[in-house]
Amino acid sequence: MSSQFEKAVAYIQGLDKNGSGPDATIKLEASYYFFYKFYKQATVGDADPAKEPSMFQFVERAKWNAWNGIKGMSKKDAEENYVKQLIKYLKEKHPNEPILKELEG
Repeated sequence: MSSQFEKAVAYIQGLDKNGSGPDATIKLEASYYFFYKFYKQATVGDADPAKEPSMFQFVERAKWNAWNGIKGMSKKDAEENYVKQLIKYLKEKHPNEPILKELEG
């Protein structure tokens, strides 16, 4: 795992734990599924079709569908995409966020 990926994951996960960061509502936005799918692909690999959630599990199903949509992507590419998505999000919404310099460096 790259250190940039680890920093990006810690940042996103920190939003959920203590509500800090520039925009804790990121988890409610469509962009959250970008983070989720790349995180799962980078840490687990391809989604398991046998574990596809029921169509009545709306949130879990949407997350699984996002993840399954990038089936076959390498773990390295998934890490890179996760970091790129966070950089893009922060540049657009929070350009002065300190972690942005760390991730770009």
